[in-house]
Amino acid sequence: MSNSSHHSYQPYSNKPGLCIIESKEGSSFLGIRIESASFPTSISAIQAGIVQCLMYDQQPAVIFYDDPKLSNLEYWIKSLSLKGEQVSEQELNEKATKLQEYNQQKLDSSTLNLSQISNPNQTTGLTSVKPIPLEVFGLSKHSKDLQSIEEKTNKSHPIFSKIQMEQFKQALVDVCKLAICPESNFPVGALLWTNLGVFPGVNVEFHDWSLGLCAERTALISALSHGADTFFGIFVHAIYGDFSTPCGACRQILSEHMLFSKLYCLHKDYTWSEYFIHDLLPNAFHTDFLAKY
Repeated sequence: MSNSSHHSYQPYSNKPGLCIIESKEGSSFLGIRIESASFPTSISAIQAGIVQCLMYDQQPAVIFYDDPKLSNLEYWIKSLSLKGEQVSEQELNEKATKLQEYNQQKLDSSTLNLSQISNPNQTTGLTSVKPIPLEVFGLSKHSKDLQSIEEKTNKSHPIFSKIQMEQFKQALVDVCKLAICPESNFPVGALLWTNLGVFPGVNVEFHDWSLGLCAERTALISALSHGADTFFGIFVHAIYGDFSTPCGACRQILSEHMLFSKLYCLHKDYTWSEYFIHDLLPNAFHTDFLAKY
């Protein structure tokens, strides 16, 4: 299997699954392949790297890759005028490991005003999709409790205070403003609660609709690229959606990564609904026959 597998999520193939996108502003973003049992909903490495770059309001400039068979490589280079830099597999994996380690070192720091986010009557100051430390939402203890619960029952039962729900609401409203949705003008935001922190995501759209990704999946991309491996819950909000719930493709992807976790939906009128992921997609598609690695 490709050596990129320890960064990417590739249970079904050994296709090239790793790249690094460098922006004009000088930042680097890890692009990892995220496969799905429903093959068409899989996310390519370049797609993952590009959407992260755009979510940070930066422009992709260079792509580092080791295998010219990387999915849609020529298309992305041409459509975004990227400079392609082919490197050895060893060099790419070393770059990816260093980048992931660097990103993890930054997880404990935050530009958020913690005094504001702790006060539900003030704005959160959330102005980017930078990962948010668990303690900002008071989730450190919840995370430890859930890990203990999951070891015994494989089910998640978080209970949040009214203040915490107000904090989530404010953060979701703020992150929706960062959506890149010129085609639909329908901004969606997500907050993915993981063992490493809370990862914001927004819908990112392209002129070619098939290349865009929903907020739930961009949040997952960000979390996985940072090395998160436990997903406790996800919060979603669509500013103009009367009833905010994930689309079918997102339900499939979420079911493969956090089947027994909870989804918290903030609706247009600021009321909440919550569901277990496995209840949103009964009899989700899965078969051990497809797993090759």
